Amino acid sequence: MDKRILDIFYSRDRNVAEITMQAIYREYQDILEPKIVGMLELDKNCFSEERNQYDADLLLTKLRKNKNLFLWVVHDDIFSDDLNFVFGCAIPLKGAILSTFRLRSKDLIEKEAIHEIGHVLGLTHCKNECVMMFSNSLYEAILKPKNLCDSCREKLRKVYGYV
Repeated sequence: MDKRILDIFYSRDRNVAEITMQAIYREYQDILEPKIVGMLELDKNCFSEERNQYDADLLLTKLRKNKNLFLWVVHDDIFSDDLNFVFGCAIPLKGAILSTFRLRSKDLIEKEAIHEIGHVLGLTHCKNECVMMFSNSLYEAILKPKNLCDSCREKLRKVYGYV
């Protein structure tokens, strides 16, 4: 089976995009071929003055027509639905957005990039010791591991044939 191309866009820092690309490649190298495509400006129409955050769902709609899977790495704070904030948001089998606004270390950025791409590949939140665990706080994100558990790997293996 051919690898799927994952286009990586960034809003400010190409170095952070490179960190996410390397982490994604390490975890999903049998499935994805990540590549940095370039910089994308945030659409001011997706900004909520009331919340002082960008609406992640609205931002994602800007890339729905991208022909490859995608990850958009932004530095600004984002929210989704009624949540105060999100580290990221994904459209399964299409793409995701990742905010580094609250992620103050390379380790956290890598974890959340791997997590969001897990959603893109069809994984849901996991109850095991797994990068796919739901993180509702920075503390929970710090505690979770950086890698997929065996159960999530097996789910991907069934769909994609290997991991």
